Amino acid sequence: MKRIKTNACLCFSLMALLCTACGNTQATDTTTAHNHQNSMTDKDVAGIQNADVIPQDTPAYSNLDSESSMKEVREILLKAGIRAAHTDTVLNWVTDYNNSMRDCPSFTLTGDFITVDEMTVDYGDYPPMSVQWYKRNNRNYHDVVCRTVAYELNQDNISIGQPIKKEDFDCWDENTAWLSTDGDILFGREAVEGEHKAYVPFPLIGWSNDTQAEYFTLFHPVHITEKSNEQEMFQAIQATWNSREISFRENAFSLITFWTQNGDRICASHAATLIETGHYFMLFEKTNPESPYAATKFSSTDEVKQYLFNMMNLDYSRYDDQIGTYIILQNDRLL
Repeated sequence: MKRIKTNACLCFSLMALLCTACGNTQATDTTTAHNHQNSMTDKDVAGIQNADVIPQDTPAYSNLDSESSMKEVREILLKAGIRAAHTDTVLNWVTDYNNSMRDCPSFTLTGDFITVDEMTVDYGDYPPMSVQWYKRNNRNYHDVVCRTVAYELNQDNISIGQPIKKEDFDCWDENTAWLSTDGDILFGREAVEGEHKAYVPFPLIGWSNDTQAEYFTLFHPVHITEKSNEQEMFQAIQATWNSREISFRENAFSLITFWTQNGDRICASHAATLIETGHYFMLFEKTNPESPYAATKFSSTDEVKQYLFNMMNLDYSRYDDQIGTYIILQNDRLL
């Protein structure tokens, strides 16, 4: 099969890729209800995330570019307990994206699920995607990012008691804000004379003010000492989320976040939704801001972890950089 690559935006810097955009690019095979507090010990946490993960089976993935794959994924999401309104909103985004990007030279969209030989699908370099996205229908807004998709699907599982104020959203300064791209998508960005920044909000998102506040509270960067280890990263996220009264319900679907460090703060550089079907695990994600949506089936969570690392590593390697210390969370616990 033809391999495809993911990307990192033409319009964004490396920091935007690693911190603001969903930093990944790979697709592998495809394939819980009250609030709780994580009780892992320090010994449980230390070293668990960066251990070698050995894939046990061949994954299968789809970009949902067929009626049958769209129907199958919709049924899986609904059966897991995700509300039809949230499911159909996201699948409308998928349809909109595929119709706009089907002719992009960077990749070939897959319809029905296909297997791959390794835990990576490379959707290609970012510039051709950006050109295609902006030229198609004269669009002057960004497509949604991974976090937007993940939150739309998971919002009913997440409770946030202390949302931050709008003026404190980490999205207003496009040069320093970790969630600058998220802000562009939800609020637009005024044009600056002499620069091409006439972005308007993504027209298919209709979030309320409360939903926006909860979104930016959940994904707000967490401050931490530089060069922290996995345990320190996990504890910092726990402490921050506890202070904001963030909790999760546990059921068949969950929020997956991949946390990396940049200086004295850490952020969810990628986010996705994990479905446990009883027979396999399906990861649903927007692989990058302008690269395809993907539903990928795995036989184990070890495969999911390997895939997530590989996709992040591919993006970092495009810039001769390394991921460094990272942790992967399933809701508020380590995956």
